[in-house]
Amino acid sequence: MDEQPILNLDGYLLALRRLSGNRCDLWAEIFDISGNVEDDFRKHLSDRHVALIDFSNIGYKEIDEVLEKHSFSMLRIEDESILKLFSWDIVEYIQMSYRLIEPEIDPISNNQVVLARAESDFHGRYVYIVIPVKNKGIAMGLATRA
Repeated sequence: MDEQPILNLDGYLLALRRLSGNRCDLWAEIFDISGNVEDDFRKHLSDRHVALIDFSNIGYKEIDEVLEKHSFSMLRIEDESILKLFSWDIVEYIQMSYRLIEPEIDPISNNQVVLARAESDFHGRYVYIVIPVKNKGIAMGLATRA
């Protein structure tokens, strides 16, 4: 998997973090999938002392809700139209990432995207949006610091 699109998404998320005055942490990363998405994601995080609490499948609407709750509420921007553009941009970066691997898929529309609730000493309770793409997973973390 070409990591450049993920690096672009990660950089965009870092810029949004700065707009929050560093009140939230936002990042993107890649992991390997060899079987079950949830099990492979647990394995990917195993050396970080992160507890994954539960998983649920989400689509576009829920992604917007998660972004609003876990990141946009921390931004120092009150203009709703700009916040909607941020959400649109993030989804565009996600789509660009998986379409470079397989242009014919849409895991978001196909309800394959997983919301993973997590907990760690560093971040407290937070979430990951996990997008499976063939044998890779794109994980986007949305957190505040405990």
